[in-house]
Amino acid sequence: MMSGRRGSLIEETRGAMMLISLFMALFLIGTLYYILGVGDAVIYRRIMQDGADAGAYAASVMGAKGMNLHALLNVVMAVTAGILLVIRSVEMLLEIILGVLAGLAATVVLAPKALALIGVLTPVESTIERVGDTVEQFVRVAHDALDVAHHAVQHGYPLLAQARAVDAMAFQEAYDPPVAGGFVIPPLGPRLPEGGRGLPVEKDDIGTLCDRAADGLGNRLSHVNSKVPRWLLKFLGGVVSKSLRLGKRKTCADDVVESPRRVIETRANGTLVWLGHEEFQYRAYAIGRSPHENHWQHGEQGVRTAQAGNDEGRNATHGAHVVGRIALAQAEYYFNGIEHKSEWLWKQRWRARLRRFRISRAWIPRGILSACSGARGRGSLGGLAGLCDVARDFSINAVSAH
Repeated sequence: MMSGRRGSLIEETRGAMMLISLFMALFLIGTLYYILGVGDAVIYRRIMQDGADAGAYAASVMGAKGMNLHALLNVVMAVTAGILLVIRSVEMLLEIILGVLAGLAATVVLAPKALALIGVLTPVESTIERVGDTVEQFVRVAHDALDVAHHAVQHGYPLLAQARAVDAMAFQEAYDPPVAGGFVIPPLGPRLPEGGRGLPVEKDDIGTLCDRAADGLGNRLSHVNSKVPRWLLKFLGGVVSKSLRLGKRKTCADDVVESPRRVIETRANGTLVWLGHEEFQYRAYAIGRSPHENHWQHGEQGVRTAQAGNDEGRNATHGAHVVGRIALAQAEYYFNGIEHKSEWLWKQRWRARLRRFRISRAWIPRGILSACSGARGRGSLGGLAGLCDVARDFSINAVSAH
């Protein structure tokens, strides 16, 4: 009797589908929780990366605006110096003419006409000299103010870039949450050759200012639209440029005008600075809120539940989320043109763009760089050379979402 009942229980198949359905339902629920958690993680990382991109780009836009403002200040300096240059050049021409007339007055034949012209031109020369002295006082004050403005832009815009980046990352509703805060490096701008930090500009030669003013006026004349032959206008423009340089000595002096600015030529160690170098880069670091807060906690709970964990459970994957709360991005400001480097701070063509994130060589200890260099071509250090290659590729390509 007992053996027959036991046999029937073994052979009984009713309810098997219910058990399979129950396991499948639990599996589907776990899968849905996992999908919810992975989806939240993807959205979390995407918004974090967007916030870092926005911060880096915002800082570079401020850098580009600062460089464009330097270019505008240079042009204003050239215009004000050009006004004084014209007056001083006319004054010099009159002095030369009066000197020639004084020589002709010593002759018997041309003395009457020469003396008459001297009587007419002497008051004109005196009047132009007085006007020049008045304009010179104005130019002195204006250039002092413009030099202070250059200094303020050079050291103030990196601070504005930092503030704008923080605002873009942490205070814009599009990125907060999950972005809680962030910052950009360098916070005060790149290191300058003469010391300190700021936008990568330095003082140019004073003579460059007057040359710019003279050439600018000459070029304007050369490109005037008229019925005059183009070759004649070009010739007259060259004559005007040469003539205006007569007043250069009186105009371009240390106590009259200030120096314009140019993009720095070399670093303190003598290496050349060019577009794309560290001096024009901004790196943003966005820090996210804890994924256990607000909306993101549901995804985290779903992943732990699907992994048969609980609210207190932690695993290696969960521990890696700490790294996931940091997003990196890089952007740069650059001169959008093919002109020579000497033209970069005379035209407002500075723009900003995102770049692939890479580790700066300046951040790597010199001892490691020396070891990597020494490992090249030495079989016994082939492993170190390979490791250096991996680190280089990582710094250039891997740490980026772009």
